[in-house]
Amino acid sequence: MQASSEPSQWPKRLMIAGLIMGFLGVVSFSVFIEDFNDYNDPREMAEHSAEFGQVNMLTLTSGCWVVNIEGDDSNYDIEYEVIENGEPVGNVDEDCRSDFQAQAVDVDFSRVTTLKISKTTEVLVTISCQESDGCANKVLFTNGESVLIEILGDVGFLATLGTCCLGAVIFPLGWILVTINKNKQNKVHLTQEEVVASVSAQDHEFQNNRELLTTDQLYKLVRGEMPEFEQKNDDNVPSPFATDTRPKPAQKRTGSIYQASTHTPENPPTDESWKSWDES
Repeated sequence: MQASSEPSQWPKRLMIAGLIMGFLGVVSFSVFIEDFNDYNDPREMAEHSAEFGQVNMLTLTSGCWVVNIEGDDSNYDIEYEVIENGEPVGNVDEDCRSDFQAQAVDVDFSRVTTLKISKTTEVLVTISCQESDGCANKVLFTNGESVLIEILGDVGFLATLGTCCLGAVIFPLGWILVTINKNKQNKVHLTQEEVVASVSAQDHEFQNNRELLTTDQLYKLVRGEMPEFEQKNDDNVPSPFATDTRPKPAQKRTGSIYQASTHTPENPPTDESWKSWDES
């Protein structure tokens, strides 16, 4: 049997590379986490703002605009009107979907509504407050599509995300390949050990006997086991010769061993041996 080939080292290298990439991704994320949090903060990402008590004329580009207020928005009543040629022509559509979620560590935000803008539009924002001193915070307008584009253009964010994902793929792949190679190597070693043990046992038996091997021993050495034959004792095997010279077994005699006498009163014996027998 040929010896097993040396297993490849690439699976282990892949597993180590995946582990290193995952570690670098975690470190990079911990370093840039504050910059990543800014993408969800309307105070940093809002393109426009409106205040109570002022005339707020905003130019909104196409997209889904998310309106947020820092803190509670229960005192705010806000209207959004489309302006064309200096005159209001109708309200802005307020039902669109955006993945932008306002989050910050130091403050909570209230989501007022979303504005659907199909093209660049002039919008008049009118703020009414139920309490005179209850609407001090600004109304922030954030374009969710612009935030997404800015995130995808961040090299640090993409590098961190790519490193983490690549490490999460390479490490399990390397581990699977290492496991497969290990199982194959174990099978080959087990077979070799069995062959060596079998040959050693036969060699030991040969040395103990110190004589030429018989046909049965040679067969057992090569095949590892002896065939099973059904033994039948058949004495009625015909002779290979034309004249059967083998001694025949004596036939069993039956009946009495004594034979009837041939002497009768008419035919008495000629000698007198009977007298000696009679006198005895």
